[in-house]
Amino acid sequence: MFVNTLLKYWTYRLFAPGVILRETYDAFRELLVFDSRSHELMAELEGLYYQGKKEDFCRIAERYDALSTSVSGMVESLDRMAPGSFVTLREYFRKFDFYSRFLLAPPALRFGPPFVLNLSDALINQELSGGKCAHLAELARALHLPVPAGFVITVNSFYYLLEYNDLRNPVNALLTQIDLTLPETLARCSEELMGLINHAEIPPDIQEAIVSAYTSLAAPGRDNTLRVAVRSSAVSEDGDCSFAGQYATLLDVVQDDLLAAYLAVLASKYTPEALAYRIHSGLSDDETPMAVLILEMVDSLASGVIYTIDPADQKMEDTSHLFIHAVRGQGEALVSGRIIPEVLIVDRQDSSNFRLDTSNPAASHLAGALSASHIGELADAALKLETHFQSPQDIEWAMTQGGEIFYLQSRPLHRQEPSPEGNEQAVSARISAIREVPLCQGGTMAALGQACGPAYCVDAAHPVEQMPAGSILVVNETLPSYVQVLQQVQGVLAGLGSIAGHFSTVCREFGIPLLCGLGDQIKAIEHGRILTMDAEGMVVYEGDLLPHLATIPHHQSQKHLPFYRKLRKLLNSITPLHLVDPKAKGFAPESCRSLHDIIRFSHEQAVRTMFSLGDRLGNRNKNRKKLHSDLPFDIFVVDVGGGLEESVAREDFVSLEQISSVPFQALWAGMTHPSVQWPDRLHFDWKHFGEMTMADGISSSDSSDLASYAVLGADYVNLIMRFGYHFTLVDALCGEDNSNNYCQFRFAGGGADYAGRLLRLEFISTLLQEDGFQVVTKGDLLDARIAGLNALEMQDHLLILGRLLGATKLMDMALHDKEDVQKYVQDFLAATRGQ
Repeated sequence: MFVNTLLKYWTYRLFAPGVILRETYDAFRELLVFDSRSHELMAELEGLYYQGKKEDFCRIAERYDALSTSVSGMVESLDRMAPGSFVTLREYFRKFDFYSRFLLAPPALRFGPPFVLNLSDALINQELSGGKCAHLAELARALHLPVPAGFVITVNSFYYLLEYNDLRNPVNALLTQIDLTLPETLARCSEELMGLINHAEIPPDIQEAIVSAYTSLAAPGRDNTLRVAVRSSAVSEDGDCSFAGQYATLLDVVQDDLLAAYLAVLASKYTPEALAYRIHSGLSDDETPMAVLILEMVDSLASGVIYTIDPADQKMEDTSHLFIHAVRGQGEALVSGRIIPEVLIVDRQDSSNFRLDTSNPAASHLAGALSASHIGELADAALKLETHFQSPQDIEWAMTQGGEIFYLQSRPLHRQEPSPEGNEQAVSARISAIREVPLCQGGTMAALGQACGPAYCVDAAHPVEQMPAGSILVVNETLPSYVQVLQQVQGVLAGLGSIAGHFSTVCREFGIPLLCGLGDQIKAIEHGRILTMDAEGMVVYEGDLLPHLATIPHHQSQKHLPFYRKLRKLLNSITPLHLVDPKAKGFAPESCRSLHDIIRFSHEQAVRTMFSLGDRLGNRNKNRKKLHSDLPFDIFVVDVGGGLEESVAREDFVSLEQISSVPFQALWAGMTHPSVQWPDRLHFDWKHFGEMTMADGISSSDSSDLASYAVLGADYVNLIMRFGYHFTLVDALCGEDNSNNYCQFRFAGGGADYAGRLLRLEFISTLLQEDGFQVVTKGDLLDARIAGLNALEMQDHLLILGRLLGATKLMDMALHDKEDVQKYVQDFLAATRGQ
């Protein structure tokens, strides 16, 4: 919105007389539009990283395309302004653009055979058949452990199906529309994506391969009666990112339903929970293609999960046991969090030495379904798997009615990341000192941590999709589908579920405290009531009882996730700024090391070119004047009509009294307000100040290259103020027609870290909104506007804005937390009331 009216007086009143001037200005105006858009897009990308705003990489790629177009537009506009002056700049832009696009490029896609592989086939690997299938095949091939007979429909088949139905572009288009902060977009896009897959036509050669593999699996005469499980086996599943419970598993499928079941599992790639999990993790859609595993059903007497370590044991206090979680029948109820399993704690050195965990009386009981020999067999296999894969394992198993054990899955079991140093001890000490009676206690610690927030009790009146950010989620069952709101959750309390459930796995991955197995105690929790939970202590209290410790940003606490690793690599080629000193010898295209450098260089050279046109055309200083000022920076002014007294037409310098621009005078009155403290100009250490402030403060130099500029009319001002590597911009009209009056303001960047810049933006935003401005922020960029006021009212707002410009210099380096922000806000308002 900011640049639409930027320098609007110039076009007709300053540059119309000369073709070169007019064409140069047209290019300058376009460059400013591109510059504005480039900074907005950079701020949005940085916001994704520093503020933990997760989105699909299709959408991030779309953002990057827009940024690339804007930066390219700046380079082209600069070339029009100064043809042939910066011939290498385009090549450096192409280099950074190529690297960024390389980071965002999808992996190579394979559409040809093999479409189906038997589990014993040597061609099986993670890229072709997905993690689950590759691990299961290795169990049978390398360790000779019993696994169900079956086959896999490969990743190639998935790619071929998308290509055959021309679905890649429609899928990507829908993925770019998902905004995880708006649950309705996730639900709508999920429904459309799943519809595309479920209604797709399976290519004939894939259909033939599937039916042939099923027929070979079935015994003669059982073609229509063989029951199979149809399971996901996506690439990247069961690896660093578990995708636990996020994809569909269909049981007891017969031949007539097999093709539809195949499509249903493919479509589960796009359920709301699977999309949310993948986007939170930071994997692109192309990085998680789906293979589908077809396994003969096991008629289970008992089934469950083995953990070879306790994944919530950060301190490694128990290294001598493994844990067998078991339920009667199929294990789906266990992993879906709808039941509390029986847990057997087994000595790793002597599997005959085991005991039943009796800490949760609500756990189901197998009543002797597992004999000592079965327990020993499971424990021995688990240790083999841990040794073979050289990491702790999460193993799914099932035992037939006849007592035969089959292994269905083995994947890495990740121990929960430890809390930031110092926080855990402080929190534990505070909670251990609480003497109040807990609202709930006991259950099972499934994911470590403490949390405080309002209870959100999921029921018909309170659907999970409407849960506000910062809540403690209270549910009966720990369903895997709840992952779609995990980014908004402080902690989770559940009546059922266990540490072995899929949802528990995901909570540990994302560092969300989870206390499950609380039983009917959760019925005592009142919706909206503030709770404090301590998963490790297995207690829940009413009220806010946690110490207020510094919040750890997501980009630090979740730095292990692909989202932050990939986005950091992308930002490294975009946002770092190396060209901070326009006077330096190295301020040249050859010194650019990022797109931000390209933007900085292009903008700086465009301003130099624009404001040196008089020199270039042999008409030095006809329009540009230097303002005499006691403030410690230089400012040049250009009159576009009525902004200066006529007597200064041939002067090189002007005084404040010779400026006739009403809005500039109001702005300057704010900047020189007694409440604004400026360093003394005559005795100021410019060298040291310059070193500090080239990244943020107002630059000053005898050279006009580093100065600030103001374009003046009698009722107009456009101020380009040098706040470091880019500019603070004020554009205002303050005339007789109230309907035309406006003030637009843009502020961005700073020399402090990202957190400090955001705190300063919060200070500015708070005060501008207090003063009636409409404010929009994107990352560390702020746009503000106020309009439709009479001239006197507009001058009052410009005075406030001028004070803000003076008050915020280097403020981002002084702000450390929100309490500092509030103090500065109150001080500013107090000075306003006292003026």
